[in-house]
Amino acid sequence: MNRMFKHQDAAPADPIIFETITSEKPGGGLVKNPEFDLKPGLAMGQDASGLYVPIKGYRLVTERKTADTTIKIAKGSGIKKGDVIAHGKVGVACTEVDTTTSDDYDVVTVTMGVAIAQDTVLYQAAEAADGSTKEAAPIHKPEYILGNFMGNLGKAGEGDFEARLIRAASLRKETAPIAQEVVDLMKGITLD
Repeated sequence: MNRMFKHQDAAPADPIIFETITSEKPGGGLVKNPEFDLKPGLAMGQDASGLYVPIKGYRLVTERKTADTTIKIAKGSGIKKGDVIAHGKVGVACTEVDTTTSDDYDVVTVTMGVAIAQDTVLYQAAEAADGSTKEAAPIHKPEYILGNFMGNLGKAGEGDFEARLIRAASLRKETAPIAQEVVDLMKGITLD
């Protein structure tokens, strides 16, 4: 008997983002139609219309030396030309994004002038800052962490969607797409 069986490997498991969740926004919130596929663990803030929007997190795939003019960041961050990438108090706009070099990372042209360790998560800043006369700050005030969602929700161009918003939680530092600087602005959120 021919059953037409064909073996398929299991889909890769989603990384564990949350260690513990202790508080959520009752009823969640409405997330604005995203420009890129969203992942649980992103910091969320409100835009002028009252919809929740992500604060992008950019995880470094390799260390960054002070004189480097490019960085390699993990795929799926939503990086685009002109985004202001920040670490600590320094924020610099990226001038080019190469998404074709690798399936695992994007090569981003940006001159930050600081050394940064591998696996550090950088954040999306509101505007460029040199760190001395002006300090970088996230593009939106972080209020919640994006929780888990089902199906195609969170996909780019699929429209606004309701999502679980986390107020207090412990996140895994190794997998959460959020920078320590953003976590420091959020009461009840820790990176462990």
